[in-house]
This record gives sequence, structure tokens and C-alpha cells, in this order.
Amino acid sequence: MSFFDELRQQAQMGGPAGALASELVSIGDSYARGDLNKEEYQFLLSEIAQVKAQQELASDEIACRWICSAAETMLSLA
Repeated sequence: MSFFDELRQQAQMGGPAGALASELVSIGDSYARGDLNKEEYQFLLSEIAQVKAQQELASDEIACRWICSAAETMLSLA
């Protein structure tokens, strides 16, 4: 299973981690379509990794780490 398949699967699971995974998928799709430039893409991914995951997943350390790792992986692929 590829990284993006795993991310899409997590997005379908619901809950706070699923919602953030869904945002990551949406941002990735928007970037791939050219709707976002590289700077916007990087800003949005960083925002999820540095702020949203910490706030929304404060009680779930494993999910928080996973979402942050996913966002950082996407940043490294840009």
C-alpha cells in the first residue's frame, strides 16, 4: 500500500485524525491539479503539522505523530 493510499484510508475512518488526513488528501489533490502553488502547499501542510494536529489530537499522541509525519512526508515530496 502506498503512502497516499494509506492516507486516503485514514481519511475515511473519521474522527479528528481522519478529518486531518482528509485535509492532507485535499491539499495534495489541489496541489497536483495546480490550484495551489508550492508556497501555499508548503504553508498549509506546515500549518497542519505544527498547529492543527497539536490542537485537535492533543489527547491522541499516536494519531498526532502519524498526521505530523504524513504532513512532513508530503513536504519532502514537494
